[in-house]
Amino acid sequence: MELIEPADGLSQPIELVSAPGDAPGRLFIVQKTGEIRIWTGTTLLTTPFLNINALVQDVGEQGLLSMAFHPQYATNGYFYVYYNDNTEPNGNIVVARYQVTADPDVANPASATILTSIPKPFENHNGGHLQFRTEGGVPYLYFATGDGGSGNDPFNNAQDPASLLGKMLRINVDAPSPTVEIWGRGLRNPFRWSFDRTTGDMWIADVGQGAREEINFLAAASTGANFGWPCREGSQDNGAAPGSSDCDTVDAVAIDPIFDYPTGADSGRSVIGGYVYRGTNFPALQGYYLLTDYFSNRLLLISPSGSEWDVVEKTPTPAVSNIASISEDGSGELYAISLTGNSVYQITVPVVTPLLLTKFSGKSYGGYNELLWTAESEQNIGKFVIEYSTDGTNFLAVGNVHSLNDGNTNNYSFRHVVNTGAKAFYRLRIDELNNTHSYSAVITIGGDKAKGVKIYPTIVRNSLLNIVSASPVEKVRVVGLGGQEVYAKDMNGAEGFFTIGLPALQKGFYVVSVQGRDGQSTGKILIE
Repeated sequence: MELIEPADGLSQPIELVSAPGDAPGRLFIVQKTGEIRIWTGTTLLTTPFLNINALVQDVGEQGLLSMAFHPQYATNGYFYVYYNDNTEPNGNIVVARYQVTADPDVANPASATILTSIPKPFENHNGGHLQFRTEGGVPYLYFATGDGGSGNDPFNNAQDPASLLGKMLRINVDAPSPTVEIWGRGLRNPFRWSFDRTTGDMWIADVGQGAREEINFLAAASTGANFGWPCREGSQDNGAAPGSSDCDTVDAVAIDPIFDYPTGADSGRSVIGGYVYRGTNFPALQGYYLLTDYFSNRLLLISPSGSEWDVVEKTPTPAVSNIASISEDGSGELYAISLTGNSVYQITVPVVTPLLLTKFSGKSYGGYNELLWTAESEQNIGKFVIEYSTDGTNFLAVGNVHSLNDGNTNNYSFRHVVNTGAKAFYRLRIDELNNTHSYSAVITIGGDKAKGVKIYPTIVRNSLLNIVSASPVEKVRVVGLGGQEVYAKDMNGAEGFFTIGLPALQKGFYVVSVQGRDGQSTGKILIE
C-alpha cells in the first residue's frame, strides 16, 4: 500500500465525499471543527463550502462528523450533515439538510432544516456517518448512532426500542414529513460504516469497549438486525451488562460479526471502517473491504472466500497516524484521513513490484487476442498469469507465461483464443517466487473502446509516469502551468499501458497532454 497526500492546509479533517455528477478529483473535506472545505484536484479553496463552527460542539469525540449529498444533488442542491450541537453538556446528535447557492463552491448557511436532534446522556459514543441508499426509487438517508456513552450502556439505549441511540437509523428525505425509522439495534459506537456501491451490502465497524473490535456485514436484501450490544461485545459474551436484564433474548436473535479482533496495544483499538474498493485504478484492490484502526495505523483487507472471510494485513507506506476515516470518492477510489496530521492521503497500489512493467498492450485478430508486454529488471519473478474479463470486474485466469527472471528487459506475448469483436479486459498477475503477487493495469481490447485516458500517479516522486489508453496515442506532452513545454515524446500509436520516464523537472504542477487519433486528454500532476 502507498498513501499519497493530495491536500494540506486542513484543520482536523475527518471525512471526504464527492458530489454526484461532479468533476473527477473535486472533493469535499469535512473538518471536525465545523467547516467543509473543497479540494479542486490541485488546490484547497480558502473559503469553506460551509462553516457551521458556531453550531458545533467540538470536544473529544464530538464535532462535525459527516456529510452526504442527495442523489439528485445536481438538480436540487441538497446535502446533509451530522454533528453534535452546543446543547450542554453532551451535545445532541443533529442531522440537518442544507442547500448549495448558485455558486457551486459555496453553500447557503441559512438554508438549514433540522431533520432530527437526539439528546445524549454522555459526551462520548456519537457514531458519525451519513450515506444514502436508494431502495425502490426512494432515497433513504442512513446514519448510525452510538449508545450515548459511558461504559456498558448503563441506560440500555442500544436495545431500548424507544431510544434512537445505539441504532442504525434511516430517513426517507423526500417524504412530505421525513421521520426517523429504526433499522437496526445493538450498536455501541459505529463511528464508520458504509454501503458497497456495487452490491448495496452494508459494512459496519463497531468500536469495542475493552475486549473486541468488530466488523458486521449485512447483505443488501437484509431488513435490519440486532448486533448484540451491550449483551455481547464482538463475538464474546459481555456478562451481566447493566440495564440489559434480558440478554438471553438478545443472544437468541443477535447476529455474529464476520470479523473481530482483540483490543490491545499490538492489535489496536477504535476500529475505523472503510469501504469495499470499487475503483478502476488499482485492480489488485477490487472487491476488498478496507478498514483500519485509529491507534494501530494498520490496514486490513477483507474479502469473501466461499462461506468464510479472508483477512489480510498491510502496512501503509508512509506510516500515517490517527486515521479517522477511510473515505470514497465518486469514482470509487479510496482515501485515508489523518485527523491529527491534518492530511488527506489517496490509497494506491504500485502497478507492479519489484518488477517494472513498461508496456502492456493487445490486439484482436481472427479468432484470438494477442497480448504483448515488456518487463524490466526481472528479479524473483516466477510467472505472468493472464487474467481475462468481460466486464472489467470479474477476472478469470486463462493462461500463464514463465518469466525469464534474468534481471534484464524482456518482451513477452500470449494468444488468447476467444470470440473476437466483443469488448475484452485483460490484466497480468505477476507471481513472485516468495508466493506473493501483484497486478498490472487493466487494458481493453475490442468492442466500442472507451476514449478515456488514465494518467497516474498524480504526485510523481520517481520520475515515472503511467498512462493507460484504450485508443492509440501519438504524442505525450508535459507543459508547465505557464504554458511552456518541458517534455514531449512521440508514441507512434502505442496503446494499452505504458510507462514514461520523465526528465528531471523542477518541483511544481504540470499539465500532461495525451494526444491520440481519437482526440486529446489532459491531466495535472505534481512533481515532488
